[in-house]
Amino acid sequence: MKEITDRDFEKEVLECQIPVFTCFTTRWCHSCYPTCLFGDDLANEYEDRVKFVKVDVEKIPYVSAGYRIIAVPTILIFKDSQPVKMLLGLQDRRSLRALLNSVTNESDRLPSRRLETNEAQE
Repeated sequence: MKEITDRDFEKEVLECQIPVFTCFTTRWCHSCYPTCLFGDDLANEYEDRVKFVKVDVEKIPYVSAGYRIIAVPTILIFKDSQPVKMLLGLQDRRSLRALLNSVTNESDRLPSRRLETNEAQE
């Protein structure tokens, strides 16, 4: 997962033509590591359909503040330059996959009940 900076946030996230999985994290966050690692694993599965990036909230705090990131890890999905889905806190691979399926119209991979549970957390 590519770590982006303040110089490339607009280009890498807001101008992207496909949905962007954005993992807001920081180096001292122990629960961020597995969530971002699962994101790394899923990047191969969703290649060419979803872009995966990481944002260090301490390196570009104004971006985090602008999107009201109050906890790490936070997963924010951008689509057409707008944030459309959010998950807070430690996430497992299954909840991340359900989130990604919901923005790529692939919800048939998981039971719809699981998807509704994740959407209720937003």
